[in-house]
Amino acid sequence: MSLADGKGLNIFAGRFLLKVSKDRMKALVKSNDDLGLAAVDFEQFFREVREAGVVYGVLEKPEKFTEETWLVAKGKEPVHGENAKIRMHVKPSDIRSPKMKDGKQGEVDFRELGSIVNVTKGMLLLEKVPPTTGTPGTDVLGTHLEPKPGKDCKLKGGKGVEMSEDEMKVFSTLDGKFMLVDGKPGVYEEHTVTGDIDMSVGNIAFGGKALHIKGSVPPGFQIKCRGDINIGGEVNNSLVMAGGNLVVKGSVVGDEAVIKAMGDVSVEFVENGPRVETTGNLTLGEYILQSTVKVAGDLYGRQKGTIIGGSTIVGGSVYITDVGSDGEVNTDITVGINLALQAKKEKLAEELPIWSERLNTLIRDISGLNKMKKEMGAEFPAERLEKLKKYNEVMPKLMEKVDKLNEMEASIKEEMDKMVDATMHVYGTIYPGVTVRIGPVARMMTDLNESVAVYYDRPSLQIHLRKLKDEEKAARGE
Repeated sequence: MSLADGKGLNIFAGRFLLKVSKDRMKALVKSNDDLGLAAVDFEQFFREVREAGVVYGVLEKPEKFTEETWLVAKGKEPVHGENAKIRMHVKPSDIRSPKMKDGKQGEVDFRELGSIVNVTKGMLLLEKVPPTTGTPGTDVLGTHLEPKPGKDCKLKGGKGVEMSEDEMKVFSTLDGKFMLVDGKPGVYEEHTVTGDIDMSVGNIAFGGKALHIKGSVPPGFQIKCRGDINIGGEVNNSLVMAGGNLVVKGSVVGDEAVIKAMGDVSVEFVENGPRVETTGNLTLGEYILQSTVKVAGDLYGRQKGTIIGGSTIVGGSVYITDVGSDGEVNTDITVGINLALQAKKEKLAEELPIWSERLNTLIRDISGLNKMKKEMGAEFPAERLEKLKKYNEVMPKLMEKVDKLNEMEASIKEEMDKMVDATMHVYGTIYPGVTVRIGPVARMMTDLNESVAVYYDRPSLQIHLRKLKDEEKAARGE
């Protein structure tokens, strides 16, 4: 008999039966008499255990296992290898199979839940941790036990990503949103909301090329995109900011509505107090009513465009159908002005009075302390003497600050006075109540005029009106 057959062997003069478990990971002894471990020479006992074939994991002394058995050896289980796994450096949105919209190839309808995960070009998105081979084991009979190696997996890549040469890492190839689509990582430079913005969508901050909103943006939301934004409906008392061009096919309404773009803006109509700002051109479908508009480039509204009330500042020229209304609503339009200079001018208009007042206050304080010092002589308090000293040290710096602000104001005024070459082309009617500003001059219209160009006349240093030329009228059809 042998231990391998599972029947066991008698050892120590037949007092114990030595057996191994079916998996050969334990060696156990059972007493054949009532003495148990009494009167046992453990050195001889374990020698016979080893001679019987138990050669691995032999204990220094037996350990109680059950009421009738003792453990004398323990094997080492093999540690099986771990499967390969994917380590996410950026947690993506997880999207199920996208559906093609209206059967149009390439136009995908992603109905996402959760926020957009923005990534930038070159960013490490995920990497594969390779499988491990595991650690071998040994049973109590000394048999080597091979571990099961972990299973490997292959990285998959979708749109907008690339893998490293060793296919162990995935990087973004563009700026956009990171998603898993059917388990494949991808970066998409466009994001589409198929309906209105609501609480299930929330505010949007997208770092990709284009954001498409098929519906409207209701009050209280913030929509931001590093690239272009296209809105199919209206913007109502919300903030919309585009790093590129901005198109609003509906209206922009409400005194809390703000739309800004680093590119061109196209909007159907603007009313009731919104603020519109663009560093490019503005194309107007119908009208601007009682709103604040700042355009660094040109303003186009040749077909139906009308401006009524509010303040409109345009860096370039204006091409518009009507300005003002029959009701002679006060309408302020400035053309040919550098908006960056205008912003500096407005900031100076706020800062200069503050610093000038600080200087005047300091001068009054110094004068009062000097008068007190002269009257009190040696009794002039030390703390006030120290204060007078500090005031005298500060005054030159404050005077220098005010002088610089005055110089900046004069310089900006000089630059703005030179910007008089822009023209406002009115294809329809310009009504009384409209104030036009070009360069340093302002002119309020007191008469109704049709089909005219409003421009700055350098010889007379005045704003004049003239009839539109035939080529200017023809340009309306462009």
